[in-house]
Amino acid sequence: MDARDKRVEKAQTRVIFTVPFFAPGVAKLPVVWDPAVDTACTGGDCIRFNPEFFDSLTDPQLVTVICHETAHCLLGHIWRAPGGCDWDQWNIACDHAVNLMLKDFSAMVTAKGLADPFPFPDPPEAYCANPAFRDMAEEAIYGRLAANKPPSQGGGNGTGKGSGAKGGGKAAQSGPSQAKPAPGSMPSFGQMSKPKPGNGNQASAKKLGNDWQNTLLQSAKLASGQGTLPAGLERFVDQTVNPQVPWWELLRSWLREQCADDWNWLQPAMEYEGSGFILPSLASERVGTIVFATDTSGSINAEMLAQFQTEKQVCLDEMRPKRLVDIYCDSRISKVEEYGAGDTITKQCPGGGGTDFRPVFEHVGKMDKQPKALVYLTDLYGSFPASAPGYPVIWVTWTKDGKAPFGHVVYAPET
Repeated sequence: MDARDKRVEKAQTRVIFTVPFFAPGVAKLPVVWDPAVDTACTGGDCIRFNPEFFDSLTDPQLVTVICHETAHCLLGHIWRAPGGCDWDQWNIACDHAVNLMLKDFSAMVTAKGLADPFPFPDPPEAYCANPAFRDMAEEAIYGRLAANKPPSQGGGNGTGKGSGAKGGGKAAQSGPSQAKPAPGSMPSFGQMSKPKPGNGNQASAKKLGNDWQNTLLQSAKLASGQGTLPAGLERFVDQTVNPQVPWWELLRSWLREQCADDWNWLQPAMEYEGSGFILPSLASERVGTIVFATDTSGSINAEMLAQFQTEKQVCLDEMRPKRLVDIYCDSRISKVEEYGAGDTITKQCPGGGGTDFRPVFEHVGKMDKQPKALVYLTDLYGSFPASAPGYPVIWVTWTKDGKAPFGHVVYAPET
């Protein structure tokens, strides 16, 4: 074992005792010496180090670089890249997220009077770790960088030299300079190799990604009992263990369930005969009436409102209700639209005023026949009817932990 290998072994041991969260991941990444790499990079199966860059690091800094590379794998950065993204820019976005996480780890440890587990190579202020990106998902950081709209608070925007690695594990640009970088120039010592295209490679990458996800859960279990997980990483682990189903998928599933008794699986739909699919026919000519109500009093996130309008169209096209009643209400009803098969839901949404849910339920109560279901998009701050109606109700709300006296509540976080 030569001197470099001994230093690697020493760094791996140091990880076990100082930052055990990273230990399972570090153990999965053997070090390979590669002069073609400017600094260090990973593709999920090893860490490739430039020997000269390796020699320039102190032992504590070596731990930082190894854990930085490991974090890229644990957080799935190699496999989470948005389709068709700028790989160098994605590298930078992920570097911001990883370095901020390492700094959070350092803050937790040094607060206990212990040595900084993750000192950065000189100059430490040069590396991508903009505090304005803290608690932001890597995809959101990438979006900011790609739109060339960096936040104004501290740090650089991540553009500049050392921004990433191309396929084959070769870094695209140079590593960190020993001189203080120019504004906006953020070097990177830890890069990712871009997965190679091809069906075989895709299957292999998926298997490797799943393997790393299991390692993340193992690492979290190891560290959670010790209280050594930064808040940002704890949230990511929780999302991995308990993935959140998008609210619109929950809504679609709920609507299908409410309309289930209108579908006849014993009598297949003849219009699909010969298609290779066996689909149910409708027990009646169409599913009964479905009502959508939109609370127009508050400040609804535009993207959420657009998605809600889309769900109305999906319901109309897929559920095929006899009619879809679309109600807009604040303290009183401002607009009612009715749609049938083949119609297009309007994208316009009136608004203003206070909040009162009772007018909607009063209007529905006067309909010739009660609906199969009512879907209400609201913040849940308003006056409810004194009693529950005789039909199922689902409240889609952007108020976290929102409550309703009846019906089913689905949380739709604002984007």
